[in-house]
Amino acid sequence: MQRIIVEPHYLGSLEYFVALVNSDEIRLEVCQHFTKQTYKNRCYILSSGGVMPLSVPVSFDKRTPYKEVTIDHQQSWARDHWGAFYSAYGKAPFFEFFEDHFRSIWEQRHKFLLDLTTEMMTMCLKVLQYDRPFTLTSEYQKIPDHRLIDLRERILPKKPFEERDLYLPFPYTQTFGNIFVPNLSILDLIMCEGSRASEVLTRSSS
Repeated sequence: MQRIIVEPHYLGSLEYFVALVNSDEIRLEVCQHFTKQTYKNRCYILSSGGVMPLSVPVSFDKRTPYKEVTIDHQQSWARDHWGAFYSAYGKAPFFEFFEDHFRSIWEQRHKFLLDLTTEMMTMCLKVLQYDRPFTLTSEYQKIPDHRLIDLRERILPKKPFEERDLYLPFPYTQTFGNIFVPNLSILDLIMCEGSRASEVLTRSSS
């Protein structure tokens, strides 16, 4: 039985979801201090202009744990994310099947980043037809339970996925370009492959 501990990611990468679906137990680290330049509040999709980052604006300081990070709704980020999503995937094969699921989450104006990320993660796992229950940490432990594989602060956008040996890209047909772009947000895979997305994830396991 494989158990992991990892922080919640916003519409996580394929690498992240490969780790989730290959685990029997998921512990989400929500007590560790929030850090910038991570997948915790950002993801990457494929637009007509290439890879596009989507970032949720948040409020925090150096000692704010993930679970207390709030979303800055003074910025029109949710509308912008929906617009980018529609522009990138409006003509994708499975857009019409799932667009309302994601739009309804964006429209909820969550106070905390944690609520947004876990709801998006739950929705994606449901679409992928994976039943993967998760629990939240109640305190930060620098050295976690020895039965857990520690993936905290490991899956980072600034470090190539090839360094981590978690994800082996399995190409699928994307909406733009002739060269496959690996390790985008799970959104890209769901919109392009629909029910076959879970098969792609399985084949992407290193």
